[in-house]
Amino acid sequence: MTDLQEPANFTTHDLGCCCRLQSGLLPQALSWDDDTFETAWLLHPEVKNRIMIHGKPVETPRFQQAYGVAYHYSGQTNRALPVPELLDPLLAWARATIDDGLNGILLNWYEGAGHYIGRHRDSTKDMVPGAPIVTVSFGETRTFRLTRAEKRGKTWVVVETRDFPALHGTVFVMPYETNEVWKHGVPKAARYTGRRISVTFRAFEL
Repeated sequence: MTDLQEPANFTTHDLGCCCRLQSGLLPQALSWDDDTFETAWLLHPEVKNRIMIHGKPVETPRFQQAYGVAYHYSGQTNRALPVPELLDPLLAWARATIDDGLNGILLNWYEGAGHYIGRHRDSTKDMVPGAPIVTVSFGETRTFRLTRAEKRGKTWVVVETRDFPALHGTVFVMPYETNEVWKHGVPKAARYTGRRISVTFRAFEL
């Protein structure tokens, strides 16, 4: 397992099976105020992406955009735009504090009960082996859910679920190995009425 740095005041959660998740809060100086959040919200594309599920194109239930390095997943490529100045301080902090190889950013914009991301493993295509996946959450508090499944006969069955609150300014650091064992997602719920932006950093081989 890669020996990750643990930022000050972060907590390491033991998930078993030699897996872990780290969580904590951004330094206050980097946490977005209302105006910065609004500026970031306006960055979202006008059209949602379409991904392949069981061989069919399906619209994602949220807005997405890659910056810096393209992100390949679910049979499609989210082509990268230049990194906005707004994201530079977050990227610099993540590189200095967690992993200096982080170079790709993916933003997800969620609005209301209908926006979510189902349980999945992040694509590791072109990712640096062993590099962590770092996600920062802004806006409405949602649930960051990890699930672990086991194959029983021909069926995969979820045998363990771990929920973590994704408050404004929360940072999750998922080791490469954890992503291979556990799936993660942000489930939908009728109680969600606000907006959330997640900023995810990955390290890609260029």
